[in-house]
Amino acid sequence: MKKKDTDFEDLYKKYAPMLYRTAFRMVKNDADALDIVQEAFIRIYSNLDRFRKQSNIQTWMYRIVMNLCYDHFRRRKKVTFVSENEIFKNDENQVRFVSNSINEFENLENQRKQNLQRAVEHLTLKQRTVFNLRIYEELSYEEISRIMKIKVGTAKATFFQAVEKLKNIMKEMEKNEM
Repeated sequence: MKKKDTDFEDLYKKYAPMLYRTAFRMVKNDADALDIVQEAFIRIYSNLDRFRKQSNIQTWMYRIVMNLCYDHFRRRKKVTFVSENEIFKNDENQVRFVSNSINEFENLENQRKQNLQRAVEHLTLKQRTVFNLRIYEELSYEEISRIMKIKVGTAKATFFQAVEKLKNIMKEMEKNEM
């Protein structure tokens, strides 16, 4: 086995799960996310020799996945979202109202997760990308700025705007539920 192949295999094992999570959070579809990650690794393998090491390889791979997600949206010309119930369809017992207090707490938490998921759908693509990378992937603003090719200050401002927008949307949702 060639060194490039073993290096690539190591990269795949290490980064495929996090790249899949990123793609899935963006496209909200398992098959599309898997296709994006597969295409990303084809591009990574094809260009591994040309990687300049001016940035972290993880940042470079995130950038490839994000570009493929953007390409996916451009091809579809319409962003569709899966409902929270579809994501958590195996947890139907948690959605049902149950009188015991533990299940009531779980129902409240599930409702908040659903509200957050719906609220995130109202963010712009740029805000959603920064929010997902910062919150779910736990990337620094510096890493986000390299992935998205924006300034660190822009990443911070976009994240702040996303959080403020989410707060307002969540407040409105809670008010409407009362």
